[in-house]
Amino acid sequence: MTTVLAHAACTIPIGVALSTSGELSAQGQENVQMAQLAIKQVNQAGGIDGCHFQSIVGNTQTTPSVGVDAVKKLIDLKNVPAVVGANSSGVTMAILTSVSVPGKVVLISPSATSPALTQLAKDGKTGGYWFRTAPSDALQGVAMAYVARNQAKLQRVAILYLNNPYGKGLSGRFASEFKAMGGKVTADVPFNPNQPAYMSEVQQAMSGHPQALFLVGYPNTAEVIMREWIGSGGPHTYLFPDALHAPQFVNSIGGSYLNGHVWGTVPGNTKTRSLGYVHKAFKQTYGHATRESYDGASYDAAAIEALAAEAAKAKGEKVTGTTVRDMIPDVTNPKGTPIYASVADFRKAAKLLKEGKPIRYVGASGELQFNRYGDVSGPMVVWRVKNGAIDRIETLSAKRIAAIKAGG
Repeated sequence: MTTVLAHAACTIPIGVALSTSGELSAQGQENVQMAQLAIKQVNQAGGIDGCHFQSIVGNTQTTPSVGVDAVKKLIDLKNVPAVVGANSSGVTMAILTSVSVPGKVVLISPSATSPALTQLAKDGKTGGYWFRTAPSDALQGVAMAYVARNQAKLQRVAILYLNNPYGKGLSGRFASEFKAMGGKVTADVPFNPNQPAYMSEVQQAMSGHPQALFLVGYPNTAEVIMREWIGSGGPHTYLFPDALHAPQFVNSIGGSYLNGHVWGTVPGNTKTRSLGYVHKAFKQTYGHATRESYDGASYDAAAIEALAAEAAKAKGEKVTGTTVRDMIPDVTNPKGTPIYASVADFRKAAKLLKEGKPIRYVGASGELQFNRYGDVSGPMVVWRVKNGAIDRIETLSAKRIAAIKAGG
């Protein structure tokens, strides 16, 4: 899948390395469409100094080795200066350490949320080439612990977590925060993906007489675990994170088992003008409303990469991973002119950048002010299952989560 170009002889490639098959395929396929929509709209606004962007998709299959190979091809064969991806933290870490940082290529993930990625940046191992448009699970772990203790009124929770950076990071943060709030983790059990059965892990998690299960995993594997948990008579209250904020997962288990029994968290979108613009443009382009997590964050990742490339070109620089990296602060400058996610505003951005003026891209997922580790802050949405569908019931602001963490 590539963006159709009006001037194929003058193109700047942008990589999109997401999961169009595998555990996160439903999310990944729609996230790809969102990234492509951003590139399409920047091109409709005039592209970049007479040239156009080209989105080139690589399927990571939610598998680290496959993701590394896909991005290596994007860099070596397509000469991309920047990549949107990956969906999962484990794949993203592998790409960062093996390919994108050594290749001096910007990587912006819309949904890799492990705190371990922040630590990589703190350790000086990302070279400034790493950003993400979704907040770290350091925030989600706090929010989930708060929901478990104060809304679900739980005292004892068992954890089953995917044995990868995402699962370890989120489960670990939840466990420490839940304990600090007076809760007890009755079992903390890792599992590996794609096993034919998980009865051993389920039985181990049930052994401590929990009131609820916190299941940290991806939809396909989580479906198998849930069926074995229900069949074994496990407690009928569930805590689900962002990866299971997925319509196909909820449908596969069924409303009769989940209605009123789920408490979930997922990074939310701060309500900006861009969010409405993107939802409308997506429906006009693809014929249906957005359905998946991290759609707005995927659009934003691609838009920021394109705007940063445009900023580099406006300064007379060659578009490379390094110049894109260096221009990201210029296009998300808190003192810059606000630019929203629309063709008209992308056209406005091009004019301002040619005049040497900073801009502040305000995304579909929020304000997107990156810190020195490539992280952003953002709200968390609390969700439940009602009538067999995901029902978003409350938004916890980043400020509120910080207060919870501080004991406020």
